[in-house]
Amino acid sequence: MREYLQFLGRGSAFTDENNSAFFTDGNELVLIDLPMSSFRKLRKYGTDTLSGISSPDITVLVTHTHGDHTGGIPTFIHYAFYILHRKVTVIAPSEEVAADLRFLAERLEGCRPEAYDLITAKEAARPWLLDVIPTRHSPELEGRCFGYRLNVNGQNVVYTGDTAVIEPFLPYLGKGSLLYSDSSAHDSAVHINVSELIEKTDGLDIQLYLMHLDDPEKIAEAASGSNALIAPLFEEHLS
Repeated sequence: MREYLQFLGRGSAFTDENNSAFFTDGNELVLIDLPMSSFRKLRKYGTDTLSGISSPDITVLVTHTHGDHTGGIPTFIHYAFYILHRKVTVIAPSEEVAADLRFLAERLEGCRPEAYDLITAKEAARPWLLDVIPTRHSPELEGRCFGYRLNVNGQNVVYTGDTAVIEPFLPYLGKGSLLYSDSSAHDSAVHINVSELIEKTDGLDIQLYLMHLDDPEKIAEAASGSNALIAPLFEEHLS
């Protein structure tokens, strides 16, 4: 079992490889969001290679419904059902988001009902899913954007999803926590600026990982001299 989170992509919406992380828990492969770019990597490497176990149970944990976070979910449901002969579980952070995902899967994409289970985080009863954290991101999706606090291999992990603010997540960051945060090189109303993020988490006894990168070079430059690291890609593990 690999430690903590690895990424199939760590880019923002207008990049080639959109943000998507994963980890394993027992026999479960947990994907955090699933854009189409990450579906292609899942198909390339296989779920057994990602998880390090044979025929894992597959769960997709959703932060919000923007296409660069959910665009690959219906295709993966089809693929898992028809090719892998496995059912996918999709966990939504709220009832409202679950309804949106159900419309996407059933009405728009025609996923067969027996191919997947769609449940809310409240219903999930997973030992690794500790807290659902509402946050502010896109005004058009107000009240439907979330991050999570997770127990990943015994480690307290806070994952922001897309966020314009870091304050909702600070109460969940105990000593030694890992924070995976949205990070923008530019000032934005919908994504937190990397310099602001580093400033507001400075002095906390945590490890900060930067994800959802819009300009990796500028973000790396801004993070130079701090304890912030760029989130690790799965391919880096293979090399």
